[in-house]
Amino acid sequence: MITLDALHGLFTRRELTPREHLDRVLSALRDAAARTPAHAAVRDYNDDQARRAADAATARYASGQALGDFDGIPMVVKDEVDVAGLPTRSGTVYLPAVPAARDATAVARLRDAGAVIVGKSVQHELGLGATGISPHETRTPRNPHDPSCAPGGSSSGSAVAVALGAVPVAVASDGGGSVRIPASLCGVWGLKPTFGRIPNTGDGNLDGSVGHLGPIARSVEAMEKFLRVTSGHDGRCPVSQGSPPLDLAALDNARSRDLKGLRIGVDPNEWADADPTIAFTCREALRTLEKQGAVLRDVSLPLGRHAGAIGFVTMVAESARGHAEEYRKHRDKMALDVRLTLAIGRQISAADHQKAQLLRRRLRLQLAALLGEVDLYATPTVAIAAPRVRPRAERAGEADQAVTNDLVRFTFLGNLTGLPALTAPVGVQGARLPVGLQLMAKPWDEATLLAAAYGLERAGCAPPTPAVHVPW
Repeated sequence: MITLDALHGLFTRRELTPREHLDRVLSALRDAAARTPAHAAVRDYNDDQARRAADAATARYASGQALGDFDGIPMVVKDEVDVAGLPTRSGTVYLPAVPAARDATAVARLRDAGAVIVGKSVQHELGLGATGISPHETRTPRNPHDPSCAPGGSSSGSAVAVALGAVPVAVASDGGGSVRIPASLCGVWGLKPTFGRIPNTGDGNLDGSVGHLGPIARSVEAMEKFLRVTSGHDGRCPVSQGSPPLDLAALDNARSRDLKGLRIGVDPNEWADADPTIAFTCREALRTLEKQGAVLRDVSLPLGRHAGAIGFVTMVAESARGHAEEYRKHRDKMALDVRLTLAIGRQISAADHQKAQLLRRRLRLQLAALLGEVDLYATPTVAIAAPRVRPRAERAGEADQAVTNDLVRFTFLGNLTGLPALTAPVGVQGARLPVGLQLMAKPWDEATLLAAAYGLERAGCAPPTPAVHVPW
């Protein structure tokens, strides 16, 4: 499976052109969907636009004027994120198929770096689901490691496209784990940066207090380079105004950083809520960092077990406000789980929301104190392996709160606090289902996260080859 670095090397050595590779990508994605409709990761294509971009990149490489590492690299973008010339329907059947007039800020920055936008990836309707099971005209993409299982959501198509090997990196978004959950279940890397690090302009679902844009990728390097290209202030995005500049020196050092003395906190009470096999696999991954000099310390985060409930009240209330018009006009066309989620959000009182925010503040203080003692905080990414897809859920949607609770058990913590978090592919459960390890860091300290991720990569942590993949 090809990584961003390897693909850029092929282009630079002129062993392959961006246009040749794009044609292969378009064919591979469509062939995979035709052979197995459940692997249809892309909802909308714009072949002409993508080919023009690939031709321009091919010409730049031929003249020795490539723009950088992203030049000619094919990418998919989550449906809720604006791409000029393609509709933004957020996984629905009722939002109009009107082409967006302009790119989201992150997409525009990627294009300026030469990225070739292949199309819009499938997602859970309105981003309101952790399984990725969404029953509209585009079938739910299945997990490439086991087609009987869900890919995770809500950035399901982005994770599936990367796991299949069709693209080395994809644009995704995360309001309660929607980058990290599908990345973990599909066995790839995913990064949710600090809140405000990447402007969310051009994503209508990220107008609350928990939403982030971030990459899903086949390598740590792709996540790092995505962060470099997309970060920085945007005058149209209030949440990006307070973000400090990236520490480029720290990022430069992350790949080869000595991990000796790196302190990693582990709360045994939190880990007890994960499937024992998942917990064991994640602890083995941490031991590989110990062998590189990291130090594991037991810590305590008493309110951690309530992060899911606090996050649910927060995100669902914000979503109900943000999607009030869609609910009023189109609730009869919504999947049953999304309709139920928004109906609940409309019933959350101001008093209940305020109580949740008070608990959220206490949780943030507890985590800040914890990160005063250690450099990183580690948990499994999700508490269970990829859940099986029930046929009825694909037809109407599914509200299985027990499964949802297990999927967001550890991820909501990053959204409530705004702290940077990533998921690393650290093994498989049983014969095939991937396991992800989550690491969190202090505000704006993505460099330490990435240093630990590079350490895991050096130790052999990498995306496993799925049962279904693109054979380049």
